[in-house]
Amino acid sequence: MNRFFSLLAFVALVSGLQSCKEYKPELTTSTITIKFDALRDGSRFQMGRIFTDAYGNRVRADLFRNYISMVSLVSDDGSELLLKDFLLVDYSIDNEFTVEVPDGRYSALKLGVGIPAEFNTDQDPANYPNSSPLSVAGSQGMFWQWSTGYIFAKFEGKADTLGVGSAQPTLNIAIHAGNDASFRAYESPGFTLDLRKSTRTIAVHLDVDKLFAPLEGNEVNLTNNAVTHSQNNSQLARDYMDNLVAALWVEL
Repeated sequence: MNRFFSLLAFVALVSGLQSCKEYKPELTTSTITIKFDALRDGSRFQMGRIFTDAYGNRVRADLFRNYISMVSLVSDDGSELLLKDFLLVDYSIDNEFTVEVPDGRYSALKLGVGIPAEFNTDQDPANYPNSSPLSVAGSQGMFWQWSTGYIFAKFEGKADTLGVGSAQPTLNIAIHAGNDASFRAYESPGFTLDLRKSTRTIAVHLDVDKLFAPLEGNEVNLTNNAVTHSQNNSQLARDYMDNLVAALWVEL
C-alpha cells in the first residue's frame, strides 16, 4: 500500500513539474492608431484657403507634404518599439496607420522629419516596391533625379506680401527642403501612455501658424525668401525644417 501511495505522489509531482514548464504568462496587446494632420486656430487646415502668417503675408497653400520616418514608442525602460519606418504625409488628405503593440507603459513618441542619411544618400527609388513611400510611385515627386536624395518637405502656393487685401496672391512659393543636413528629429514632451488591452489614438498635429514665423532664431519670412530647392538656398530649407519640427505637438 505504501508503494501505491508513493507512486501516486510521484505521478502528481511529475505532473506538477510538467504544468510549471508548460505555463507561459499571457502576452497582451493594444491597438494604436497614429494620425497626422495640420491645424490652424484649432481647426483642420484648409488647402487652397488664404490665411495670414505671422508677418502679415497672405498665403495660399496648393501643395503641403513632408516625410515622417522611424515612428517609435519609447518604453519606461528606455527600449524603443518601431511602429512605422516611412510615411509621406499629405495635408490635403487623411494620414494615419494602425498597429498592434505590446501592453505596457510608454514615456515618449519619437520620429524623424525627413529621411535619415542612410536611406537618403545614393538611393534608387526603383529598388523599393510600389507600396513603399520611398518607391517611384510612392514618393510622388518627392525625389530629386538631378540631385540624388529625397525631398523631405514641400510647400508650394502663392503669397501676397504687399497687403493688397482681397486680391489673389501672385508671389510664387516653392519651398523644397532636403539634403541630409535638413533631417530633423522629434520627441514628444510630457508623454505618458499606459496600455492595458486598449484601443488608443495618438494625434500628431502641425501648427501652421508656427510654420512661417520667427522661431528659434529662424526667420521664414516669405516677403524676403519664398523659393528654395535646398542647394540654391540651403538656409531657408534648414530654417523651414526647424520651424516644421517646432510646430509639431502630440495629443493623446
